Amino acid sequence: MQVLFLMVGGRRFALDCREISEVLPVVDHRPAGTGPKWLLGLFNLHGALVPLVDLSVIVDNTPASLRLGSRIVVLSLEAELFEGSATKVGLLVPEVLGLGDRDFSQTGTHEGFSFAGAPHLGPTIADANGMVQLLRCRRLLEGDAALRQLPARAEP
Repeated sequence: MQVLFLMVGGRRFALDCREISEVLPVVDHRPAGTGPKWLLGLFNLHGALVPLVDLSVIVDNTPASLRLGSRIVVLSLEAELFEGSATKVGLLVPEVLGLGDRDFSQTGTHEGFSFAGAPHLGPTIADANGMVQLLRCRRLLEGDAALRQLPARAEP
């Protein structure tokens, strides 16, 4: 599968490119002011206001520190995670490393640990650059019931 490689908390992760609609430079956002620690607020995506989520808080329980490689990765999520139709969510990613192809079902893959609060952690493989773990995009947001309360919007 084609994946987008990320660095969060000093560890390499990958997101399945099929669940990514676009990757943007970091833009200004309107802070939420209240709510869960991972919810940064809203940003303008082509005229639509979209929730912005701090991936570092979800994965590492630490707010992202911005750097040159920081990006907003826009995910397209399906209706069953929200009330209504498909919606977009932006993930603030501290460092995007690039694209590549990886097989997370190959021999030697560790299937991951299954425990409450981390449904987003997928299988881990070793490659020429060390270990990389697949983050399940849909499951990143599925584990927190409060996120499902974010307003859905129709696709433009």
